[in-house]
Amino acid sequence: MDRAAEIYSRAIDLLKNGLLKQGYIASLDNLANYNRLWARDSIITGLSALLTDDRELIEGMKNTLMSLKQHQHTNGMIPSNLSLDTKGNITAVSFGTLTGKVDTVLWFVIGVLIYYRKTGDQDFIKEMQSSVEKAFHLLLSWEFNDRGLLYIPQGGNWADEFILEGYNLSEQLLYYWALNEAVIIHEDYLTKAKKLKEIIKINYWPAESNRQAAYHKTAFERQIKREVHYWLPGFRPAGYYSFFDCFAQALSFLLAINSSYQQKEIVNSMNQILSETVGSLLPSFWPVIREKDTQWVSLQNNWRYEFRNRPGAYQNGGVWPVFNGLLIAGLYRSGQQAMAGKQKEALYQAVTLPEQQFGFYEYIDAFSREPGGSKYQLWSAAGVIFAEKATQNIFLV
Repeated sequence: MDRAAEIYSRAIDLLKNGLLKQGYIASLDNLANYNRLWARDSIITGLSALLTDDRELIEGMKNTLMSLKQHQHTNGMIPSNLSLDTKGNITAVSFGTLTGKVDTVLWFVIGVLIYYRKTGDQDFIKEMQSSVEKAFHLLLSWEFNDRGLLYIPQGGNWADEFILEGYNLSEQLLYYWALNEAVIIHEDYLTKAKKLKEIIKINYWPAESNRQAAYHKTAFERQIKREVHYWLPGFRPAGYYSFFDCFAQALSFLLAINSSYQQKEIVNSMNQILSETVGSLLPSFWPVIREKDTQWVSLQNNWRYEFRNRPGAYQNGGVWPVFNGLLIAGLYRSGQQAMAGKQKEALYQAVTLPEQQFGFYEYIDAFSREPGGSKYQLWSAAGVIFAEKATQNIFLV
């Protein structure tokens, strides 16, 4: 067995070991609350399972989605996580402690519709369709000003201890993905998907030619005076954020949002960022926030169990295998084989840390290259599956 095959095999084994009767848990590690069914983590893990031919893993995705459906709020929200006892029974349901989670609703819709597209399970979609429609109705209400974009509270997405809030790009792209997938159940979703794509292209890569169509004209006017070399991570009433957002760039490649010029600019930006870090994978957000920066106070106050966002760690520049795996898949899908291949090699090295122990850690420190967070993370293994299947031209979209 060659090295890539061994790493892929270990990723598959980790998914199987983390599969309970209710679905996928986030991690085999007992650290904090990771051994729960987390909607985001579990659905992303399940999406990687759908790229395999393994019936057990595919069924695990179905069970994950069914468990979440059973505990969908009457208003349409999808739980942030489900607590489980030692026998795998659900003992508690959380919709978020400090902030409700917008992206769990998006991932749920995407997961349901891709599962249906991949399996053709008619009984499944009949049972799930009302939940999907309820989720879309809720999402529509989160377009608070009826102008086409979701407004995300701080802590309302995967980066729950970071500073982003407002019209975050990653959630708009997930919304676009969900709407595109929903065409399989009703063609009317296509019109809204096309409209949203246009809003995204105008507002998250500001250009002089689009100033009249800008969502936030004041912020847009300020932003076009600066050079833009990648998709901006979002904006709020106070203006644009300028971080490089790894997950948002990954989605832009995966969903074929980029022009050839934008692809080139993003790859050049990636290479520049890699020259500033240790290793060959992209950090979650870049540049990092340091104590001297104005955002530090907001960052330092946003945590529940302990402060984890020191520079280069966790969501403040930590390198996450899952998002790099999605990025690699997007790069392959977009014809960026050279960059994808280099990133894939680095990803496979990262998941073996520490010292070839195959820790599949949550993240890697951007400066020390030490693994951090919880180990045996199923969605880190999913990152490997996304990357490996992409080399075989097998993609989620």
